[in-house]
Amino acid sequence: MCRVLVVDDHPIVRKALVFYLRTRLKVECVEATNGYEALKSVSARKPDLVILDYSMPVMNGIETARVLHNTDPELPILMLTAHFTAAETAAKDLGVRGVFSKDNVEPLLSQTRMVLKL
Repeated sequence: MCRVLVVDDHPIVRKALVFYLRTRLKVECVEATNGYEALKSVSARKPDLVILDYSMPVMNGIETARVLHNTDPELPILMLTAHFTAAETAAKDLGVRGVFSKDNVEPLLSQTRMVLKL
């Protein structure tokens, strides 16, 4: 079973995304509330995909993506955001495979299927 790390500081958004991933894609999910927790979780849990929120306290999505990309350039990263234009521009050179709006989860689920080859 594929493992996805979902990183978002908003519990409702994070729990909803985990629900969709578990029920619709049948993947195992691990959760983190900020980039620092995400880095620890990636090291311990070895996810197949990381879905990062763009704007978080402690360590935001761009900073986290930069560290993850430098550590493991092959680890797929998708970014979720309410600030689409800023996130897309900032994520371009960090190995992020796609930036998706929090307004519509369907494109994110489709890209997750493709990345994980489900």
